[in-house]
Amino acid sequence: MAKIEVKCPICGKTEVIKYGQSRSGEQRYYCKNSECEKTIFQLEYRNKGCEPGIEEKIIKMAVNASGVRDTSRVLEVSTYKVSSTLKKRKEP
Repeated sequence: MAKIEVKCPICGKTEVIKYGQSRSGEQRYYCKNSECEKTIFQLEYRNKGCEPGIEEKIIKMAVNASGVRDTSRVLEVSTYKVSSTLKKRKEP
């Protein structure tokens, strides 16, 4: 039986336990580190809009004058995800 070492993508610690499955059947994990800001995560996401860091990529593309459809096509997320992320963004 092979054992896979799972690290938290946020804090990088290995204090991780299994935490059930998502609706799509992917394994979820729970980070037991109290300093970690995101405690529940998955290693693989079926929906690319839920991946960590996708919202930052959407904002970077918008700053570089990419349209909603172009961003959606390049990042392989829905146009709804792109537009809702841009609406949530706070103006500096």
